[in-house]
Amino acid sequence: MNIALFKALGIIDCCVFKRIDADHYETVYAEHEWIDLLLPQARQEKSFTSPCDNPFLDDFLMQAEEFWEYADYGKIESGIWNEKINDHELKLNAYATMDNGDFYLVIDNVVDLFRQRQKTLQSARELLLSNDKIVAQQEYIHQRLDELLNQSSTLKNIQQPITEVIEKTEVGVAILSPNLQPISQNPALYSVFDTQLAPAETEPYQLILQLFEKQYPEFERVISTGSRWSGELFWLQPPGNGKWLKLAIYPVKTDFQQITHWIFIVNDISQVKHLLQNNEKLTHYDALTDIPNRQYFWMQLEQSVNNAMPFYLLYLDIKNFKRINEIHGHSRGDQIIKELIERITPHVSAGDMLARIGGGEFAIIRQKTVTEQQCIDLGHILIETATQPFYLPNGAHCEIGLNIGAASFPRDADDAETLMKFADLAVFNAKKAAKSSVQFYSQKLKDASQRIIELENALQNAITNHEFELFLQPMLDLTNGTIRKAEALLRWNRLDGEKIGPDEFIPIAEQTGLIVPIGKWVISKACEMISTLNHRGHNCKLSVNLSPRQISDRHLLDFIRTSIENNHIQPDQLELELTEGVLVDNYDKVQFLLTEVRKLGVSVSIDDFGTGYSSLSYLKKLPIDHIKIDRSFIQDLVNDENDKAIILAIIAMAHSLKLNVIAEGVETELQRNFLQLNHCNLAQGYLFSRPLPFAQFCDYLTTTTNQTLIDQSALGPK
Repeated sequence: MNIALFKALGIIDCCVFKRIDADHYETVYAEHEWIDLLLPQARQEKSFTSPCDNPFLDDFLMQAEEFWEYADYGKIESGIWNEKINDHELKLNAYATMDNGDFYLVIDNVVDLFRQRQKTLQSARELLLSNDKIVAQQEYIHQRLDELLNQSSTLKNIQQPITEVIEKTEVGVAILSPNLQPISQNPALYSVFDTQLAPAETEPYQLILQLFEKQYPEFERVISTGSRWSGELFWLQPPGNGKWLKLAIYPVKTDFQQITHWIFIVNDISQVKHLLQNNEKLTHYDALTDIPNRQYFWMQLEQSVNNAMPFYLLYLDIKNFKRINEIHGHSRGDQIIKELIERITPHVSAGDMLARIGGGEFAIIRQKTVTEQQCIDLGHILIETATQPFYLPNGAHCEIGLNIGAASFPRDADDAETLMKFADLAVFNAKKAAKSSVQFYSQKLKDASQRIIELENALQNAITNHEFELFLQPMLDLTNGTIRKAEALLRWNRLDGEKIGPDEFIPIAEQTGLIVPIGKWVISKACEMISTLNHRGHNCKLSVNLSPRQISDRHLLDFIRTSIENNHIQPDQLELELTEGVLVDNYDKVQFLLTEVRKLGVSVSIDDFGTGYSSLSYLKKLPIDHIKIDRSFIQDLVNDENDKAIILAIIAMAHSLKLNVIAEGVETELQRNFLQLNHCNLAQGYLFSRPLPFAQFCDYLTTTTNQTLIDQSALGPK
């Protein structure tokens, strides 16, 4: 190890020790006298042993040992700590790192750096306090208004509480209808825009909408999808003055995800921006990563468009970055951001521009003449670089993903706003993939996105408009030919006559959270159908599917219990179906839910068995009653020996665990005979019936029951 490495680490006033074994460290570099205060033997004896009677350092060395044992590269650091020894005050930071297979401990004296940071922090403290106060104000007002607006659909009924919340606050507030028409605007909002309370040519809420739409490409998606949003707007006042505004947008929704109101909250942050602009670097560069910020990026993007030379725009988004901050803390999130930029910067060409445009969002303007394939190749390199583990100071590691959307100028758009909107659309589509990916904008993608937005809006009203219908597909008992239960399958018939398949609308419902109210409707409707069947003399169990999003709904268990009680049915007449993926991804939540529903008497079935995970331990740990063999194994079982072997193994394993087996996708008599011969309990498929509307299912049930009775009578004693 040499001094060059110290410089690469950004370490100057330091001492370096090589790890010999778990307790013994050899001095490599210790020219600074301050180390005598911390480790007196280090310079004289050229070594030291641990523990060294320094609680903070001893604790870090324990973390370092774990890091050296499991990590292949990188470094961890202790964070700055104070040492006061014999009237000497030190500010130290320790690093554990490695080089050519050897392990090193670096202790850095950061007194000078700390003092510099303190000055910077002191200058920034006013900014941070101001910003935190603004965010806290906005959140409080949103929560209060959300509570009030959910109490009543009319403003008249809550006029006094609304007045108490918004009329006296210094924060600008506008309450709008679902179609963005004004319901209430407080005096502070008029003050922000220097207008009078009397109706003006342009109302404050109109100015907000105009600024938002003009300055942010995501305007359309935020409004159409009913999403929360916050950001900064610049309002240019004639004859040349301007204000910076902090805008937060909150949709107020019903339990069925219908928007009842919009809440717009506005703060004047011009003073904060003025403080920032006193330092040109802070104005144009991100303080954390030292790369261009959003403001500078937009300036360069506009300039690139004005130059009229072809270029590509890449939009980078860290997958689940909010989740990373929640788990590891914002300081660790910042550390990951910094290291990510250090990793990807060497891959960005000198003529290109890399900028940070959001918390976990970045953009690259590729100024050079490159091909689309070269952009894709760069994207894959960045993804591979980003997906390498990040090691945290506590020795733990974290993995992230990176989604990339791209658009081309002038092929896709000839202005900056539209180009950015299309790149945002591309990265939004890339997020849908399970793995990190690169997605280029295309007309097909635009059409698909518009279709999704259309269906999202339509889904919000589908329950209210009675557009959903449950079809039932019977399951045949292979031992006696009776119909013991059926699977409830959701169908969507729009008011305009269009029939939307579940493969298209279920993923949208899952992504938007609408699957929760839709799933509750399915459970409620299934219980109603069971009750009707009971009154008609049919004892038939119905099985409903649960999605991953529903598993996280803390009200689901109570809703199931209430639906059973309200319809006066037996709990064992209802069955829940889950996929293998749901089991593995949400094991703890699933275990709790299944345990509780089993206490109610509701049975549980595992759908699509055999297609997901190799670990089968959950079969004996979770309260499961049935497993369904996926149709992919049934289709070719007559001709495919491997499928036969898999089916026989599943049946044998299930029966040994006292589980029933259901085969789905049965379409031929040969398939039925094979399954029957090998003791499969139930079968479902087109051989017996397609999914049927409820009325037709009742007729089918009656006909099949009568025929079964006739067949059984014919087989009896003569």
